[in-house]
Amino acid sequence: MDLTVPGGWTTSRVVVPALNPGQGANVQVPVTVSAGASGSVTLTATYRASDKQASGSATVTVTP
Repeated sequence: MDLTVPGGWTTSRVVVPALNPGQGANVQVPVTVSAGASGSVTLTATYRASDKQASGSATVTVTP
C-alpha cells in the first residue's frame, strides 16, 4: 500500500497481508509530518494487488 502525502512529509510503503474478496485489514502506515505543518490536508492510500488497484482519500487535520 502506498500513501500519498504533501511535499516535505515522508512515509513508507507498507506490505498488506493477502486478503480474500470482501475481507479487510487494519494497516498502520508511518508518516512524518514536516516541521511547521498545520491545517487540513488530504491523504490518498492506494492498494495494489494482482494487477488491480483501489484507492481512497481522507482529510486529516494537523495541529501544531
